[in-house]
Amino acid sequence: MSRATPTMEMFLVGAHLQLVEGCDNVSYSSELPNPKEFWIDVVGRNEAGQSVFYVDFPDKFDWYPPEMRPDTLVKKLVNRYIEITREGRDLDYEPDRVHCQMWMPRLPAPRVAAALPKVVERLAKQHSIRLEVLQPAEVAARIPPVVERVQKSSFDFDNLFIRALLLAQGRLDYQAGAPMGQEQIEAMYRFPRALRSAADLPAFVYQFLSSPEIVNWMGFYAPTFDDLAAWLADNEHTDELDDLQHALENSGVPDEAPEDYDSEEPAYLPRRYSAHELAELTRLFLTHIDAMRAEAASQRWYGPLQIECDFMLPFLWRACEQIDPSQIEREILRYGGNRDQMQAHFADRYPEKRPYRAILRIECYEPGGRRAPSYPSGKSMEVYVADPVLTEGVHVAVTINYVDDFTGYFVLMMRRLAAGLGS
Repeated sequence: MSRATPTMEMFLVGAHLQLVEGCDNVSYSSELPNPKEFWIDVVGRNEAGQSVFYVDFPDKFDWYPPEMRPDTLVKKLVNRYIEITREGRDLDYEPDRVHCQMWMPRLPAPRVAAALPKVVERLAKQHSIRLEVLQPAEVAARIPPVVERVQKSSFDFDNLFIRALLLAQGRLDYQAGAPMGQEQIEAMYRFPRALRSAADLPAFVYQFLSSPEIVNWMGFYAPTFDDLAAWLADNEHTDELDDLQHALENSGVPDEAPEDYDSEEPAYLPRRYSAHELAELTRLFLTHIDAMRAEAASQRWYGPLQIECDFMLPFLWRACEQIDPSQIEREILRYGGNRDQMQAHFADRYPEKRPYRAILRIECYEPGGRRAPSYPSGKSMEVYVADPVLTEGVHVAVTINYVDDFTGYFVLMMRRLAAGLGS
């Protein structure tokens, strides 16, 4: 199942989990191990309190086929929360309490409303699982405590609902003058330009990585191709991959060994590839995807069927050579960036690189199959592919995973980059 773009209602739940329930980590649109099931809207982890919260909105359950029998719908929802509870108990910090909740900002579709009491009863009696269903009035009642906690807080949260409250209270330095609308929220998760088909991917990789909005003079790390080159060199494989192996052997420049490197011990030195090399390697990888699938099916290749290219945006002070600094500042603050951190980066010629790092990911997957998870820290921007069919039984998905310290700067640069693709 494709994941939903986070909405303001989801951020409201996230704010409640952060401020009222004490969760130290909140994620949105998280997938279940069963890829055919709907995502979990909000997940909150409270490791100190040894608990985890799984929150659903009921709207998506009305997307089940209309011909589905009522008892089948009940069974599917019961199995869903059994699976969610099992996943919660298997988390790395082994929480003592797994909370399953259904928040209803509005009444659900009649068939879902009719199914929920039976689901709650069956989970409690047969599986000792409590599904807490919050009616619209109960959801509304949870907003005032969140507002009260925000009023008492002295720092910003990476949550758009909280930011809107801080703006309304005059406590957030937010130059746009209005809370984020849905269009602005979606800008963080959708690349401004679409691709026509999977066949456009090699050209897109080249144009993207050679854009002036990207730091490209150093080359790019591509761990997928490093791993694949080593595997092809050390293992037997189908002859269909010989041209890919040859291209990998003749691409990239290895990093220099560190000064304290002991030459008697083997060392892994990542390679830096040019935009042109990565475009050609992408073309060959996608051309031979059926052969790669066969290697994966035979368990000779254990790596993912995806390509990842690491890249960086220019430092803020460097970007000012091409963009008005006031525009950069306005966009960073418009998306809730930290003013002190931003000003420090404007002034520092060699700032911390983390806020500028991102990953271009091309993922090959079976329709309806499980997608790779988003990175836990940061956001994921999707590049829409109108015709994602690569070959029979294989689709492609393209995402740009980025650190969200300066979300507004990243959105601005992607907007400029996308405009350049059409020139």
